[in-house]
Amino acid sequence: MGKDAATSTDWHYARCPLDTAPWRLGPFEDLVGLWQDRRGGRRLPARADFDIEDFASWLGRVFIARIERDPFDLRFTLWGTQLRDWWRVDYTGRTLGELSSSPEAWQIERRYFQAMDDDPFLGIASGYLTLHGREHVKVVALDLPMSDGGDLTHVMSAHMQIGVARTLSNVLPDCPLVAVAGTER
Repeated sequence: MGKDAATSTDWHYARCPLDTAPWRLGPFEDLVGLWQDRRGGRRLPARADFDIEDFASWLGRVFIARIERDPFDLRFTLWGTQLRDWWRVDYTGRTLGELSSSPEAWQIERRYFQAMDDDPFLGIASGYLTLHGREHVKVVALDLPMSDGGDLTHVMSAHMQIGVARTLSNVLPDCPLVAVAGTER
């Protein structure tokens, strides 16, 4: 099995309800609290509800992606400098997996974001950067959906590096994680 084929097996995708208490998301508590505050009674906040300064403590470890349709995809409008260092690629202006030697290996992640589009949730993704030759780098990400009042329009994602022995259940022990259908291996 090639490196790209192996990539889909070392990532895990989970969902939490939109109203999950921020403290339950541990190291992401501040972001979830901000996101929920900006909802202002709506199902999802809009991208325009946030300034980059709102993510000051996460700068460099954030991406913002715009949802494209027909076909469904994500186009990264911001790809943080730390993400560039970890992935060894800058996805700014690119689509999901575009700079991979095997973009089709990203179909599982695309299904994860399609599930978020169908029925929004707070998303959690974790895995190794195998696809980019960084098998020793493991990250966990919080994916926050955003909308213009209708469909999902953007996803803001904050990442942190974790030890290779860490799992979602010990990084986020209080979070009610449920695997996202279609992303299981």
